[in-house]
Amino acid sequence: MMRPDTEGQPNIWAIVPVKRLGLAKQRLAPVLSRSERAELARTMLHDVLTTLCATPQLAGIVVVSGDPAVAKLATLFEARIVGDLMESDVNAAVRQGLRTLEASSAGALIVPADVPFATAADLQAVIGELDHYPVVLVPALSDGGTNALAMRRPDLIAPSFGDDSFARHQALAHDAGVGCGIVRSEGLGRDIDYPKDLVPWIGAKKFSLTAALLAEFKLAGRPGDTAFPVSKRHM
Repeated sequence: MMRPDTEGQPNIWAIVPVKRLGLAKQRLAPVLSRSERAELARTMLHDVLTTLCATPQLAGIVVVSGDPAVAKLATLFEARIVGDLMESDVNAAVRQGLRTLEASSAGALIVPADVPFATAADLQAVIGELDHYPVVLVPALSDGGTNALAMRRPDLIAPSFGDDSFARHQALAHDAGVGCGIVRSEGLGRDIDYPKDLVPWIGAKKFSLTAALLAEFKLAGRPGDTAFPVSKRHM
């Protein structure tokens, strides 16, 4: 998905760092097998790329990964593929993606691959806030993380994703002397990292492949399902 930069349209590229599918979501190991975790990771990525393609304010998508299967999927969405040669951590992957934008001075919208319930409206709200702030953050609904980081330029602050990264990104923007906007979103704020995140969300967007896959897994009654509230074991 590559759209020309037309007058009045921001030149914003989405950057999606993606770990190898076989290594993804290890925190879900008490509930899901390795093959199920890989399938979930691929399905979530598919949902995220679908939503990015449905966001007209984006000029294109950059996917950073060392996994050929991820590259193959991303190609179907006309994403630009950047090989993650080091495969050290998510922030190194994001930096590689940001470097591809430096020559064009394009803006960046960094979105993780595990926010399948995000909608195009969620992303449009973040991009729109860039009209008012050079940096925009979307906090995760749990763990203090960051579920989206948008910047007018790719070099305004260094990515610092991970637990409690929302506060770190705010501090980085403050130290850099740039204004920082905050967009709180139910859909974009929900990621899937822990067993408790597998509980179906009543607000999940219609036709979500991830929601359908979670229903197929039939998680209630499995070892480790004590992570789920008893009243919500109805998948």
